[in-house]
Amino acid sequence: MATTITEETRGEEQLLDEDLTPPKAPNPWLVKYDRPIYGIFGLAAFLVLWWWIVDSEYVSALYLSKPLDVAKAFVDGLADGTLRSEIWPSVERALTGFAIALVAGTTLGIVVGSFRIFQKLAEPLLLFFRNLSLLALLPVFVVFLGIGEESKVAIVVWACFWPIFINAVGAVGGVERILLNAARTLGAGRVYIFSRVVLPAAIPAIFPGIRLAAANAFTALVAAELVGGAQGLGIYINNAALRYQTPQMYAGILTLGLIGILVNGVLTAAEWRLTAWQRGLTNK
Repeated sequence: MATTITEETRGEEQLLDEDLTPPKAPNPWLVKYDRPIYGIFGLAAFLVLWWWIVDSEYVSALYLSKPLDVAKAFVDGLADGTLRSEIWPSVERALTGFAIALVAGTTLGIVVGSFRIFQKLAEPLLLFFRNLSLLALLPVFVVFLGIGEESKVAIVVWACFWPIFINAVGAVGGVERILLNAARTLGAGRVYIFSRVVLPAAIPAIFPGIRLAAANAFTALVAAELVGGAQGLGIYINNAALRYQTPQMYAGILTLGLIGILVNGVLTAAEWRLTAWQRGLTNK
């Protein structure tokens, strides 16, 4: 009996010692760089899987090129100018349409979001237009604006406008009333409340729509360039596909992806700077 009690006591003491032992601290380097590390491993796994699928002939090289062949076509296209010359026309169209949509979407979104009556009036139109397929509207843009630059930019504006506008309406309309009432109680005027309370509180909720619009810009651009034109990445990709130049086709797609990553990085940096005030106040 005494032996049993002694063993139980030792077991309890061992459990107490284990509970009091502090957990092993994680490697600070891994904690700091965990996202890029996981990202690199994920990218490497994707490339290996891609190479294996083509090398094992599960998919014909006529339809899917190996990663090294795509990388070679990308570098060669930049070196000889066949791909490089197509980049700027597409970027110019996308940035022009995005800039117009950014100004129009944020301005109208802030105005509509600031007045409940405007929100109620705009709600049926939002439900209708936001669900319209961009591909269904391509003929409409061509009929009104032709197949020139105007229609391509207009298509990008349409694709970018709605995410920005809808997020701006929701962000401004969703500002907490307690903030507005506190500012009024302290004697703040409408201009001060709008510029110092409403806008700073709405910006963090507007930026997701801006980043989504930037992604939509290049998606819509490719569709617009397929309608007609002489230069652009969409035309380059389509021509490569028609000629069964598979590595060149994927090199064009790779270029669009890299441009999208660059634009997203710029917007993320801008968001980080404009929302610096909230760091330390929230868990962001």
